[in-house]
This record gives sequence, C-alpha cells and structure tokens, in this order.
Amino acid sequence: MNSLIDVDRGTMISVLSMEVQTATKLAMSGHQRTAWQRAKRRSAIEHAARLTHILAYFKSGETPPGMSEEDRRLCSSLVEKRSL
Repeated sequence: MNSLIDVDRGTMISVLSMEVQTATKLAMSGHQRTAWQRAKRRSAIEHAARLTHILAYFKSGETPPGMSEEDRRLCSSLVEKRSL
C-alpha cells in the first residue's frame, strides 16, 4: 500500500480497481470440496471485501460502512503522507 504514495489519485484508483477485480475473480473461482478449499475461498472473499472498502475510501474520501478501524487508519496515514 505504501508503494502507492508516489502515484496520482487517478492511477491509485485504477490500480486498486484492478486489484479488486482480480481478488473477486479469485474468490469466486475454484472448488469448495474440502475444508481447506472453503477456508481459502473465505480468505479470498475477505481480501476482496477489504480491497473494495479501501477503494471506496479513496473514491469518496469517506469511510465506507463496514471498513475496519485498522484499514481506516492505514488509508488516513496514506492520505497524510501523500499531502506532505
């Protein structure tokens, strides 16, 4: 995430949008026969949701519903670093 400090807002949103698409495709693919496969899919779904919240934060500038406090702090910190 810190690698996005030096890019403009539009590029950052584009990169995050691609990451959300990739994470969502990964979450929706694959079989779920075993407990390990179900756990892996659940983890991918959570990752996609997290990226979706982060993307929404940077698009609107506001904390979306359901965003974790840790992610909110991370995004706020990134915004501060970009404005210095």
